[in-house]
Amino acid sequence: MEALSRCVHCGLCVTSCPTYMVTGLETESPRGRIYLARAVSEGRLAITPAVQAHWDLCLQCRACEAVCPSSVPYGQIIEKVRAQTATRGATGRWRPRMRRLLLRHVVGRQRSLAVALAPVRLYARFPLRGLVRRTGVLRLLGRLGQAEAQLPSRPGPPFRPGQALSAPADPRGEALLFTGCVMAELFGEVHRATGRVLARNGIAARAPRGQVCCGALHAHDGDLEFARRLARRNIEAFEREPGLPVVLNSAGCGAAMKEYGALLADDPRFAERARRLAARVTDLTELLASLGSEVPARFHGTVTFQDPCHLAHAQRITAQPRQLLRGIEGCDLRETPGADSCCGAAGIYGLVQPAMSAALRSRKAQALRDAAPDAVVTANPGCQLQLQAAAREAGLGARVLHIAELLDEAYRRADGTDRAGQR
Repeated sequence: MEALSRCVHCGLCVTSCPTYMVTGLETESPRGRIYLARAVSEGRLAITPAVQAHWDLCLQCRACEAVCPSSVPYGQIIEKVRAQTATRGATGRWRPRMRRLLLRHVVGRQRSLAVALAPVRLYARFPLRGLVRRTGVLRLLGRLGQAEAQLPSRPGPPFRPGQALSAPADPRGEALLFTGCVMAELFGEVHRATGRVLARNGIAARAPRGQVCCGALHAHDGDLEFARRLARRNIEAFEREPGLPVVLNSAGCGAAMKEYGALLADDPRFAERARRLAARVTDLTELLASLGSEVPARFHGTVTFQDPCHLAHAQRITAQPRQLLRGIEGCDLRETPGADSCCGAAGIYGLVQPAMSAALRSRKAQALRDAAPDAVVTANPGCQLQLQAAAREAGLGARVLHIAELLDEAYRRADGTDRAGQR
């Protein structure tokens, strides 16, 4: 109630909310959802299917937090709302139970996730994947068929804790890399590029064993108990090497880990330890910008940066990625309207709310079509997949890259090596 009472219903959040922008409905705005939550908490309203549907449509992008003059912790409010509806929900329990089962026992467990994603990785590298798309058979698969458009084109080998990263020629510091869950399985090349980028900037990075999923997807789904369980394991893993910065290249994971202190505030054993780890967490772009090093970099072409919501709105990091891109010789950074507006990825949102996800992707596609960049750059795996689909929808041949991949390529171009790192 303390968090809910901070909202003075000024309405500044309304026009920043993606679902409100699409629907124009007050109930699909942060202010409307907070009003419903307060009415339920005060016993004036029951959790009906209609009420729950308004909460479920929220992307948890937290754009509202960035413009709120009252500092309403909307992200925490909606997580607790989802935790409440998980036990008192009115729209049936089999779907949330199935989501919880998958998030706990597949996403939250590295070995299970590796097994589950093995056929996905195999299909993503299938030479006749384009033919499968053209046959139209994917339309028969419903939401799974729609999700196929977001798979990476040719994912490299997974990267897991304990594997080696590139070593710097002239070390000037050390850091620990957080590998994550889906990021480790489908975006192993982004981790390797991150290691090379850090090494070129004099940072020796390693990925400690014992780390697990950050718990962001679980918290967003209302499973705060399991999110706390994962957070405790990560705290224990990174405590073994105290003092070193913990680098993340996934905006969603970074936002979650920077808020471990709030997540475990009521845990007497872990509250202070959580705050200490949270203080060590840094986004890759945040760390690189703070180093102030001037590594030669070259990339000739137009580039647009699309802000991940949890980088721009939760972590308030917007200038650093652009600073890095502007430092690349030949890079023409082209801003687009709504670059910091949600693309519709939002974790598993595309699977559970495909219509709204598609509507937001189409808005991005139009912005990209107008800008016509050579490369679309972001800093979060879900956004990267969604933006790939948006670029395809826009009919563009632009590459969609993680900022670590673009920096890695720009460094190589500057020193005369090709993309495979060979002279």
